[in-house]
Amino acid sequence: MKVKILYLLSLLILFLSSCSKDQSILKPEEERVGGLTLTIDKKNVPSNVVKVIAYLTREGYESFTGELNLLTETSADIFLEDIYSGKWHLLVEALNENETVVYKGETDVTVLEGITTEVNLVLFPAASGTGSIYIYVTWGSSSEWIDYKDNPVLKPFGNGYDNYGISQPVLLKEGSKYLMWYMTDAGSAVKYVFYAESEDGINWVRPLSSPVLSPGNPGTWDSWAVHPGAVIKDSGIYRMYYVAWSETHSNWNIGLATSRDGISWEKYSDPVLYGADGWEYQIGSSSIIKEGNNFLLYYYGISRSGEVAIGAASSADGIEWSKNENNPVLIPENSWEGRGVYYPSVIKDGNEYKMVYMNKESNAFGMASSEDGIHWTKLSSEPFFKNESTADNWAYDIAYPHIFKKGNEYRIYYSGIGQNSSGYSIGFMKKTGNKLFLR
Repeated sequence: MKVKILYLLSLLILFLSSCSKDQSILKPEEERVGGLTLTIDKKNVPSNVVKVIAYLTREGYESFTGELNLLTETSADIFLEDIYSGKWHLLVEALNENETVVYKGETDVTVLEGITTEVNLVLFPAASGTGSIYIYVTWGSSSEWIDYKDNPVLKPFGNGYDNYGISQPVLLKEGSKYLMWYMTDAGSAVKYVFYAESEDGINWVRPLSSPVLSPGNPGTWDSWAVHPGAVIKDSGIYRMYYVAWSETHSNWNIGLATSRDGISWEKYSDPVLYGADGWEYQIGSSSIIKEGNNFLLYYYGISRSGEVAIGAASSADGIEWSKNENNPVLIPENSWEGRGVYYPSVIKDGNEYKMVYMNKESNAFGMASSEDGIHWTKLSSEPFFKNESTADNWAYDIAYPHIFKKGNEYRIYYSGIGQNSSGYSIGFMKKTGNKLFLR
């Protein structure tokens, strides 16, 4: 009988490009895939485990062994190099201070070059006692984003507010808790903002069954729909730069709502940034950064003819905004981008600004980088993630990416529509490492 799982070890196994070494044992006709990295979340290791050893074996091939001492090492990584594609056997053992194996687990894994597969491995007690260790293993390239295997992680309630789906997640991390604001579609283009929270960013609870932000009264500028836009916490106050309109074919504008708890919001009566003629007839915010005393807001603009581009605006107080003179700061240039680059999500990572954006066709995401947050260079002429890359093809339509970094893990939460769904749900992908962009 499988015992109750009490402990969690997270191992991320990544294939890295590498050069060939000794091929005396390995089959020369097979192509080398690269190296192997196991990263362990030391916070969740049982107290009696002091060492982890991984064995990778295959008949007729050189065996690989990697060891990690959890008491002395700080990186929590095991590195193995020079591995060929094909079927391998993985054995992972967890040892105590007496060099006794207290947990172990093994499985067969098939390594295919250019293909990402996922393996679940449970380490069970090797002797008497209770508990087990769950290890989530992912094979792939360090340059790949791994879509979460159980997407979507948040689905509509079906409570009248979200009968046509939920989308546009915006996240903040406070202490041990993830906070999310997202949009619900009630139909007839009527939209609301809801709130959810999570301890791990995967399992979400919704403490409220009603919106935290709703359209305004008849006659107001936001009387038809509200979207969460961009959220930031500054000096103990949450600021939501929400997107709204009173008529779907007229200007879209950006408003400001503030809150002390992220749940009860108070709106400013008028927009803080208005749609205009030309490329920004309808505008919507999607990301905000504050550096020093300056706010930098990123937004998308939709022209009357439907083309989409990305702009930026700055403010010293978060209320009075100036649109950048270089706007639009990002425009469609590559074939996959079609008629628009849309919904920018920006973080400051070290000394570099990093942006994730979608195309108007809602089937792919791209990346760009900048030294000043205004002048952007696209990572590639091709997208880094497509709808066909979603786990088990759970979404044919992907949209509204929101990039988020915690430690050395990057996550992108996004919205997706499956073949049998009537609207969007929310999922995420992740990548572990010190660099978001590999050049």
